Amino acid sequence: MFAKIELRRTRDFSDKINITFEFARQNVKPLAKALIYICGPMLLIQGIFNGLYQNESLMRIREGDAVNSTTNGFLLLAYLFSILSNVAALIVVYEYLRIYEQRKNAAPIEVSEIWSGVKKKYFPLLGAMLILFILAGLGLILLVIPCIYLMIVFSLVPPLMVIEGDDFRDALSRAFKIISEKWWSTFGLIIVMVIIILFMTLILYVPLIIYTATLAIHKMDVGNELPVWQEAGMIIFTLLYSFGSGIFQSLVFLALAFQTYNLIERKEAKGLMIRLENFGKSGEQQNQAEIHETY
Repeated sequence: MFAKIELRRTRDFSDKINITFEFARQNVKPLAKALIYICGPMLLIQGIFNGLYQNESLMRIREGDAVNSTTNGFLLLAYLFSILSNVAALIVVYEYLRIYEQRKNAAPIEVSEIWSGVKKKYFPLLGAMLILFILAGLGLILLVIPCIYLMIVFSLVPPLMVIEGDDFRDALSRAFKIISEKWWSTFGLIIVMVIIILFMTLILYVPLIIYTATLAIHKMDVGNELPVWQEAGMIIFTLLYSFGSGIFQSLVFLALAFQTYNLIERKEAKGLMIRLENFGKSGEQQNQAEIHETY
């Protein structure tokens, strides 16, 4: 049995990466199960539209035609469900951490517990992400650098809303407060984790690239229509990639959560205050037990 990981504590750069993978390793079954059950349907639809887009694009290339509205429609729908699944994955990961912190026993975290949080927080977080996207877009209009700065700050808003229970305004204000003097650390953590995830998802992407390239150079004997088995194969490979990348991406969310815990502890010492409070309570309970034994 694994010892429970202390979430609220300060950590240096390498510790945050190590604890991310350690936490994922210890909780891989219940966390992956929740991600598949809750985000799986959206990832499935995203993968189907991605596969249809790949098939349609390949068909257009073979016919020598330009990409049409149907192809663009498949791509837009794939992006839409990618966004929806990412919001769900954010809540699943952060709600899991919130329940994990509050859990007093070793009972496993059930999907139903996480689903209750997802139902409550999905649309508020989706709205918050839309506002943050607009604000980041305004920063991009001004200059690229302000946009990058804002995006790193905004990455702390979801964990503050889900784990800490802040509303959007408080979470945004708190994100700017706790990230001060630690922006570069947060930026570096995101970059390193994204690079790691890219290498991990490359394993899933290579079969899709090989399959797509094989279809592109293969001369069909049945005209320009793709055989059913080729269309099905493209969709299956794309589905595998969508599911795998969706699961791997949760590691970035975990790393951001540990960075949020780290920054809160540095600025507010919330974890220290909780430990002191628990220590005081345990001391009082021990004194009461001693008094009870005396009588």
